[in-house]
Amino acid sequence: MKDWRDTHWSNNGETVWIADLITFLGNQVIEIQISDLPRHLPTTSQERVDAANLDYPIIVLKSEGHYRYVLDGNHRLQQAIDKKRETIKGRVLSLDASGIPKVFKKIFG
Repeated sequence: MKDWRDTHWSNNGETVWIADLITFLGNQVIEIQISDLPRHLPTTSQERVDAANLDYPIIVLKSEGHYRYVLDGNHRLQQAIDKKRETIKGRVLSLDASGIPKVFKKIFG
């Protein structure tokens, strides 16, 4: 299995690494209502879902006031759903906020 630090998103020759995204988002972690999150999770192995650690927040993309998709943490979200939790720890990347790096908008928008 790859290391979490290898996670990245690319588009047209530009790349955003998860470490850069986490640095930008800082330490602000909130409790997100699972019912507010999109439910189109990728198919995944139950083994990876079971191994997920809910101590780590997911990262969710938000635009126009709505959560659009989970950038990182699909296995954690699925585990929380399976455990019938109402909330999950999360960091939110809002494309509507001021100061968003252009590369974030280009790749995630």
